[in-house]
Amino acid sequence: MIPASADLFDDMNAAVPEYNEKIDQVPGTLRGILADQHVVLAVYMNNAEDETTGGPEFDVALSPGPYVTESGVTMKVVAITDSDASAVDFGRWSELDAEYNWDGVPFAETIIVTTNEDTARALLDSESPGEVFLEAYDNGLITIESAEDASITTKIYLAIMPLVMKLYALVG
Repeated sequence: MIPASADLFDDMNAAVPEYNEKIDQVPGTLRGILADQHVVLAVYMNNAEDETTGGPEFDVALSPGPYVTESGVTMKVVAITDSDASAVDFGRWSELDAEYNWDGVPFAETIIVTTNEDTARALLDSESPGEVFLEAYDNGLITIESAEDASITTKIYLAIMPLVMKLYALVG
């Protein structure tokens, strides 16, 4: 039996090229925040097998929130963004080796995004994912936090991000 998260991961992986094609539609300030980052995306799954096997110990602290599901099982995805916030690498946490290297490149998470499966699927299925994202973010169904290894600049940007998001919502 294939875990439900395998389908979600495949859907997310297939959406990366479209995300990259439309990166210019993301407001510049937000692109600046997401540029040159090592991102961990933790998705609380509705019903899935535990995916904690493989890769290094998952010692990333996840914030509690309304997105936590009964299963408590998370699918852990890693991504590396480049200078325009495009995703240049996208994979599973289990692809990291015991020293936190990914294909020979050291991976030190700088941003942690947490949500649940329903929100992730709503983003993937939407004709206007930007609107779905803003609504989910405003409702606390998506959190974006700096990791311990984040630069001070990233920490400051993420601290003011709620204000930036509200301004974009008012203007857009």
